[in-house]
Parts: sequence; C-alpha cells; structure tokens
Amino acid sequence: MKSPAFTLALLLLFGCAEDPTALGDASTVTDAAGSDAGRVDAGPFVPRDGGPPAPTDCLGEALDEVFVLVTDLGGSAQSHLLRFDPEALRYTVVGEVSCPLDGGFLRSMAVSRDGVAYATDNRGNLFAVDTDDASCRATDMETEQEGVSNFGMGYATLGDTTEERLYITATGSWYRDETTPYRRLLSIDTGAYVVSDIGALEAPTPANMELTGTGDGRLFGMVVDVRDLRNLVITVELLDADTAATLERKRVNLEARSGFAFAQWGGDFWLFTEAPDGSARVARFDWETGEVIDTIDTALEVPGTIIGAGVSTCAPYDLI
Repeated sequence: MKSPAFTLALLLLFGCAEDPTALGDASTVTDAAGSDAGRVDAGPFVPRDGGPPAPTDCLGEALDEVFVLVTDLGGSAQSHLLRFDPEALRYTVVGEVSCPLDGGFLRSMAVSRDGVAYATDNRGNLFAVDTDDASCRATDMETEQEGVSNFGMGYATLGDTTEERLYITATGSWYRDETTPYRRLLSIDTGAYVVSDIGALEAPTPANMELTGTGDGRLFGMVVDVRDLRNLVITVELLDADTAATLERKRVNLEARSGFAFAQWGGDFWLFTEAPDGSARVARFDWETGEVIDTIDTALEVPGTIIGAGVSTCAPYDLI
C-alpha cells in the first residue's frame, strides 16, 4: 500500500445543461489562502480588453479553450481528454484517451494550433491525440534523446508570427540520480521528432515544471519545488525561449494537494490542482499583480486527477 506522501510525490512529479458531457458545478470559489468563501455565482470571465483577435490559421473555436488531461493514477491509469471553458468555467468531456501505452500512464500535454494534443507518458513516449474525438496514435519519436525521459511541455509562437515550437522541460526528480540533477529546456521538432537542447533552467532539484506559451512568442513555466513535501513552493516564471534563462519570477500563494498542470488564457494563468475533497481545483493567477484572484472547485464525472493541461497559441493572450 502506498503511503500518502508517496502518492503526493507521484502526482506532483508526473507531476449539466443540455449537453450530457458538460460536467460539474463550478460555483465554489475560495480565496488565495484556500479558505472556503461559500457558494457563490462565479460569473463569466471577461479577458483583459478581449485580447488580440485569433489568428486566421487557427482551426475551430475549440482551440480558444483550454484542454486538460485527467488520469486515474489511483486505479486504472485510464485518461480522459476534457475541454475547460474559462469564460463559462465549465468542463466538457471530449472522450477517453486510449493510447498504445506499454504499462505507463499519460502525464503531460501540449496543444498545437492545428488541433493536435501531444501527450507524453511517464516513460518519455510521445503520442498525438485528436482534440476533436480524443483518438490517439503513437509517434515515431525515439525516447531518451538528450537524456530526457520525463518532461513537461507547451507551445509558444516564434515571436509574433504564426510559426510555433513545442518546448519541453526536464527537471531533476526521484527518477534521476540527484547527484547529477537535470534541469534543461529543450524543443521537439514534430516533423522529424528530434529533440534539441536549448539551455539550463534555473530550477531547484527535485522539482517539476510545466510550460505554456502565447501567440506573441512568450514562454512561461510553472515550477513546483518539492524538496519539502510539507511546504511546496509554486512559482510562475517568464522564460527566454532562446536561452532558457528566467526573465521574471512570481510566487503563487496556492496550496497544492496533488495534480500539476497550468495554461495561460485571456490575460491570466489557470493553475490546475486537486482540492482537499478530491474535486478538481483551478486557480486563476493574475500575472500583473502576482495574486490568485479566485479558485474554482468542480466535481468531475470522470475518475482521476488533472495532471496535464494545454492551450493552443490561438487562445487570447493579452498578458501584461
């Protein structure tokens, strides 16, 4: 039997209307310290100034939303793909994700502007998931390139062009020898499935790091410092996508129980974790002020924890 501490470490390291697939009541809002503020109407979210218009090459309205990966680590290891609408604060099931796994489980995800959600498992395999129906296929990417076996991932454009790049981040963890910590920013060419090293990250060891990006070329990382499991430290960092240097860092006042995922949308960051009662919690973080604006808890109707999130560079990104 796994101890609670082991389960937490595992999760951190990897890590309704008329529509029958629309899930949950997302009206429980808590403050930044995590205290229950009662049952209130969270109301619709309005992005800052509406954000810039979506690029014309984006395929479909769904790419304006955030996709999340829910994996049942405590049971079947089955995963589901869901959409999260930050305006309506609702989750919608896309489908069950059945990738050809070899005993592993899915743990991170990034979404391209052409509607492909690239997902990785705990062994470093890369899969392509269709955001329309959650169908999954294996890719030809060889594992262990540049010594990477576990990684977080996210897309950002190259400057203000429509060309984008899939970035991945590998940080030291219990899966590697702590005497030789691994903290690197890399990229994946999804045409040739070649991994290229970019540079060293300024991250603690052990820690976990996920990525998200914008349509104007900015790349951000969410870092969970797990050196002390009783006192987890979460930061959001603006990264130099060319060198891996941290340009700006802000600490997030958020209690993380388990789960580990985030995405930018509409001028804020949306950090996904698990609430004390086991429901899905998403915290809305204001980059400008460095404050958690509110948190929304939702009881999902699929088993598991949100451990992956991805948003395409088509989404609004009016960050300060």
